[in-house]
Formats: sequence, C-alpha cells, structure tokens
Amino acid sequence: MGKTPRKFVMPTKIQVSDKDPETIFRDLKVNSSQVKNLWSQQADVLRSYYNQARDKGDVALELPTGTGKTLIGLLIAEYRRRIKQERVVYLCPTKQLAYQVHCKAQDYGIPTVVLVGQQSKYSQVDFADFITSKAIAITTYSAIFNTNPRIDNAQAIIFDDAHSAESHIASLWTVKIFRKECFQVYNSIINLFKEDIPDYLYSRLMKADYDYFMKSYDVVPYPNYYNKIPQLSEYIEANIINCDKAKYAWSKIKENLEACHVYISWGEINIRPIIPPALTHYPFAYAKQRIYMSATLGDGGELERLTGVKEIERLPIPIGWEKYSSGRRLILFPDRKFDSSKSLEIAFKAIEKHGRALVLCPDTHSADFFKEQFHKSYHTIPIMDSYDIEESLDPFIQEERAVLILTRYDGIDLSGDTCRLLVVFKLPEATNLQEGFFWNRLSANALLNDRIRTRITQALGRCTRSSDDFSNVLMVGSDLLKFCAIKENLKNFHPEIQAEIAFGLANSEPFDTSDDLLGFMEDFINDKVFFQEINLAITGLRDDTEKVVKPATAQLMKSVKSELEYVTALWKNDIDMAQQMAKAVTDALSGGKELAGYRAWWFYLAGSCGYLGYRRNLMDLSVAKQNYSTALQTTNSLTWLADLAKYVPSNSEIVTTDSDLVTQAEAIEDVLTGLSIVGPKFEKKMTEFMEKISNNNSGNFEKGLEKLGEYLGFQSKKPPSEGAPDGIWVLRNNAYGFEAKSEEDSKNPISLSTCRQANGHRNWISDDETFPQQLSIKIVLLDHKERLHPDALPQVHELFHQNITEIRDLALRVTNSLRRIRSIMAKDGESNLFTKEHICEVLCSERLSYKHVNEILTTNKLDEMEISR
Repeated sequence: MGKTPRKFVMPTKIQVSDKDPETIFRDLKVNSSQVKNLWSQQADVLRSYYNQARDKGDVALELPTGTGKTLIGLLIAEYRRRIKQERVVYLCPTKQLAYQVHCKAQDYGIPTVVLVGQQSKYSQVDFADFITSKAIAITTYSAIFNTNPRIDNAQAIIFDDAHSAESHIASLWTVKIFRKECFQVYNSIINLFKEDIPDYLYSRLMKADYDYFMKSYDVVPYPNYYNKIPQLSEYIEANIINCDKAKYAWSKIKENLEACHVYISWGEINIRPIIPPALTHYPFAYAKQRIYMSATLGDGGELERLTGVKEIERLPIPIGWEKYSSGRRLILFPDRKFDSSKSLEIAFKAIEKHGRALVLCPDTHSADFFKEQFHKSYHTIPIMDSYDIEESLDPFIQEERAVLILTRYDGIDLSGDTCRLLVVFKLPEATNLQEGFFWNRLSANALLNDRIRTRITQALGRCTRSSDDFSNVLMVGSDLLKFCAIKENLKNFHPEIQAEIAFGLANSEPFDTSDDLLGFMEDFINDKVFFQEINLAITGLRDDTEKVVKPATAQLMKSVKSELEYVTALWKNDIDMAQQMAKAVTDALSGGKELAGYRAWWFYLAGSCGYLGYRRNLMDLSVAKQNYSTALQTTNSLTWLADLAKYVPSNSEIVTTDSDLVTQAEAIEDVLTGLSIVGPKFEKKMTEFMEKISNNNSGNFEKGLEKLGEYLGFQSKKPPSEGAPDGIWVLRNNAYGFEAKSEEDSKNPISLSTCRQANGHRNWISDDETFPQQLSIKIVLLDHKERLHPDALPQVHELFHQNITEIRDLALRVTNSLRRIRSIMAKDGESNLFTKEHICEVLCSERLSYKHVNEILTTNKLDEMEISR
C-alpha cells in the first residue's frame, strides 16, 4: 500500500500596500453594529499621525476623554502591523483594561491577543501570533518594564494612558525598602546614615507608629552617600533577598550607584536615579516607534521625564476639543465651608446615598486611612481595592452598594449608571519619595504642578466616559482645595475642567449644613431640569475660558533635554559631560522665584557631579564647592539646603540660612493650607482659638495653648496622661514644656508642689521617644501670679515663668499675623520659595520668629521672681 503524501503549508506571500490607518478602518470587518464610521476627531488625529509622524521615533497624542482614544490607538497599531509588518504591542495600565481593549478590538475586527499574567504561562499560540506579526499583543506595562521580559523585541509600542507608565518605568530603577515588610533592612540603612540626617528627623523615623499625615522626606547629602556606597552596597547585596521585589531593581542600579540618590521617609527608603534611564532598557529602546496616548500631555516636559526620552513629536489636540471634553461633572469642595472631619463625613454620606462610588487616593497611607474611617461608620458597605477588579469590573458592578478605593488616577473606566460618584481624597502631590521630597522639602512646585494637573485631569475622567455621561465629584482635602482655588493653577487646566472647578468653588460655599450640600448633589443626578441648568451654566463659563501656560512651565520644557542628557552621561560615567549638562539646566532655569527651588536642586546635582569627579581625580574640589555654594545662594528658604551646608566644604560667600526659621515658616504654611486660604473656615477657627486661650478653665486654656504652638509653627501637643506637661512645643531640636495654672488666683504665690510638678516635665519630655534625643528642653510656668513662695526656692532652678496675659497677647498677635500671611499666600497664588520668604519676613517683623518666642518664654527666670513674704 502506497504512502499517503504529506501536506504542507506555503507561507502566505506578503502583499504590502501603502494604506493609511483611515483606509485600513474601511477594510476592517467590523463585528459591532455600534461601530459604523470614524468620528471626525478620530479621522483628524489619524491623518495628522500619518502625514506628520508615521516615521518619527517617539510620538505623543493628546486625546481627551470621549475622543475615541482606544480605536485610534488600535488603528495605528494595525497600520504598523499590517503595512509595516512590525511586531506591535499595545500597553495598558491593568489586566482589566487589557481585556477591555481586546474586546473592543474584536468588535472592530482587528486581530489581537492578550498576553498577561506570568510570562511562562502565555499561550504559546498567542505569543507566536505576536512574534510573527499575525496579531497585536495587548498586555500591561509590567510585561515590558521588568528585568527579564519575554516580550523583548516589539518594533512598535503603543502606550495607553501614557502617564500611568510613570510608576512602572521608575520602579524598574528604584530599590524600595519598606519599613513594615523589611524592617531590619530599613532600620540598618537608616542607622548607616544616622549621622547624615538631622537628629529630629532620625527621632521621627525611629517612632514605632507614625502619624498618617505627617510629612517627613529627606535625601542623604551626596558626599556622605558616596562615601558610604561600599558599606551600603555590601549590606544590600547580602540582605536584598529578604526584600521581596527590591532585588529586581537592585540588579538594574547596583553597578551605577554613583548616579543614584537615597530618599528616606518613615514608611520606606528609595535608592534611585533622578530620572530613570529608560533607553538603557533594551525592550523599550529597541522599538522603531513608541506612541504615547494621554488625556493630557502637560506642557513642562513631564512626559519626557517619565519616559527618559529627549525628543517626542507632539501632535495637536483634535480640532474642536480644545475646549470640549466628555460628559458633565458637578465638582464640589466640602472643605470650602466645613472642617476636615466634617468634609470626610460628607464624603461618607454621599457614598451611602449613591450606592456605588469610586475613591481615588494619592498613596497607600491615605487609602488605608479612608478605609478605616469609612468602615467604622458604614461597616455593611463592601470596600474593594485594585485586587478585586484585577481582571474584571464585575465584582464592583454586581454589588448594589460598594466603594472602590484605588491609589491610581487612571486605568479604570466606570461609565453610565455603573458609578455616579467620584471622591478625590487629598492632593496627588507625591506618588513616590522623590516627588515628596521635591514638594515638601525643595519647594519645586512648578515642576510638580504639571504632574498634579495631569493626575486631577485623569481622575475626573474616570466616571464620565461619553458625551451624555454625568457624575458627582467630591474633592476632599484642604490641599486639594487650595491647589484648585488658586487662579494661576486653575488657568492651566483644560477649559472644560476650569469651568467645572470654578462653578464648584462658587457653589461649595453657600451651604449651611451637610444635608444642603448632599441634596444639591442628589438633585444634579435626579432632577433633569436642574441638571440642564447647571450644564448650561458651566458651558457658558467654559466658552469664556482659555488655557494659559505659565512662563515657568515653558522653561521646564526647555530644560528637559539637558536634564535627560545629564542622566545619560552620568549613567555612562561621562562625568565631564554630565557636569556640562547640569550647567545647561541651571542656565535654562534662570529667572524668577517660581523655579528657584528646582534650580537650587540642579546646582546641588552639579556640585555632586563635581564631588564625584574630585573623588575620581577628574576635577578639582572647587567645582563641587562652587556649585554647592551657588545652590545655597539661590535661596535662603530651604531647610534642606541649610542642613547640607554643614556636610560640605563651603566658602564665606554663602548666604547663611536659618533652618529653624524656615522650618517654622513651612509649618505655618501647612497650617494655613489646612485652614483654607479661601472661605470662612479660617476666621471661624481663629474665633474658636481666641475663645479657648482667653478662658481660664484649664481644659479650654490648655487646648488654646496647644493651638498657639501649632499656629506659631511648632510641633505642638497636649499629652493626655496624668502628670504630663500641660503642653509641649517642639521645633527641630528645641522644646518647651508647660505647666499651666490658669484657674489659680493671682493673689496666691507659686507653690512648692507646682515647681516640683514642673521639674518633672523635663524627664517626661526626655523619655518621650517621639522627640529627638539631643533635645534642648526649657520648662515654663504659665499663670496669673507675681510672687514665689519661699519654700519653692530649692525647686526653681532652670524654670521660667510667664504671665498668662502675655500669652494671650502673643495669641492675638499670632492671629493678626496669620491673617497677613494668609493674604500673602492668596496673592502669591501657589506655594513657592517667595511665599516662604514672605512668611519668614512677617515672623521677624512681627517678633514672632522662634527666637522671639524663646525670648518671650525665657526672659523671666523663676529664681529671679519676687519672694512672697
């Protein structure tokens, strides 16, 4: 019997034609009746891409929510797969979105495969379809940005929600040591640098249970860090196995530690370069074209900084969408009228009323706090997080009542009745330690404002996905209110968002009760006539609004290329080129106060580069000295630079910075932000404060005393335990403990028991582990008395006395000065170095600086007081 001939397959002859993406759409076998034609804005974008950018290496598309971004991205992907025969990857922030994009691709008739989860478990058939360009691979950012990606040779990469790639890219070069998960390693690294950070900060970091909202960021001065790289490297190499995923980032940076910095906080330590050298990552660099899609690209070069790419071709926003965006939002700010606890309560009640709600938080600590507080009052409502919706939104959608709490501002689409309430909790000022340091210690707000606007814009698009969609939005947090209320910030938003925020600010103040506000929100959702009236009002505001780019933002765009060249040169150990690029950055950033903090940082980097060159015998030490000196001269309002001065050789020309005064100014700025620089809350709190400090009842007076310390910029508290001081004020390494006798008659002398009680406070404060170890402690008696009992004389050594009348006079001067500072902050618009300098000037001119406070509290020594006869 003869052998049956085997069959074989002839490879299909590739027919390549030069079709554009728009033509390809007409050729598709669309499987959905809802998809008939391209929208005009989609066609416009595709033509711009084809005519202007199809051969560019990096292209950015600004596509506001509602423009049909997914179809645009898929058509460009299909164009490159079909016409250019390329291996194409479409990147999404989450698995859930990857599946969602895949479903849409099937509707459009575009061949795609989903490659998510463990790389070793990818479907072999699907992976082969990608490799042979038979299908577009849809996956998550982590599939490309890991140390050993299986998808390592894509020729075209599409980034959906490009700004969400930031954390994935940066994480690849960021060693994260978390306190809770890896305490021994965290503790050992902090102690390695114990001598290189301020004592007060070290004490904070050693505290076992730190306050959720206390901001504490620092960076180890580069000379000290460089000198300890051998010990640090040796220790991490031996212990990184105990720190979960940190070992992957360690493998990327351990040979380039000289190009990194160490950032520290209570919760974690980060070791990373200032900008990730993404083009050293082969799977990213290999692509012929990278396409970045985002609802807002920003104007200050942030897309370039997060991707590490020097030049990105930016295509204009679709015609007609310069002012228009999708859906309608009613944005309200409860902090405009109510205090922080009441605002949070309003958010909780709104969640209960709406059934399903989305809550967006800037970090895990904020999310945990929101969860804990919400669960206390509404424990029957399910709370979900990103793990619950990792592959599908069904677990959330299928619940009649649920709250979804996330720590990202993109990567989730909740359209229609799926969700009618969005809560944005706190300002997204810092999503990593470097940003936290820039915002809180460096005052590089001009740099971060662009990122914050982007995150807020992303957040606002989560629940309005089409032109007829609508939702309520609660912006909760005084920092968030301040950022949005400042006109200079507001003008940088898209006109539609400007109008919605302006309308929300105006309508957040008239409410007398929380029920009034909640009723307003309910009518917006349920009353069609009322909704239409609001919609028309906001539309009218939008039509009269334009987006304005700040001059400082334009300067940041000019400097970004040199910044990236600095990072590249330093990573390649080309120290001379890195030094030249750092100088180019400082030149580009020259100008007003708005950029002074960031410019000072770049002088510091130039100095650090010079120090590295000196240690390698490539440069004279004077290069480091001069740049560090210039960094200190750039501003006298940064405590961090002031602390740097004692670590680095300096010259006599450096302007000395009063670290304690600047710390005081920073704290007062935070206090006023919490009290709101707009609205009636400030005056209400000032009235409450003066009522308490003016009351002789011990409970009231001591609460007033605690607030007085806070309003003066001190860390202030009233310990609840028996025998504790009646108040403690701390500023860096200086502390004041109080024994208050507001209820006692002025006719009676100060007693022996009072002095003994006061003397015990010194040991109480010394034993408190939350304060620095090397603390200078002064104990002050506050009362109405003028004489001392003779029996008390042996106990009065090193005790001070002040009449309560003087304390109340101090309180009155503080309230008046806070009003003055508040008006300055409103005028300055946003927090910058100029604001801090203004605060310092007011404190000095009104004799309220820490030096003047010390004078008030310690002028009267108790052993010099008149003795009662």
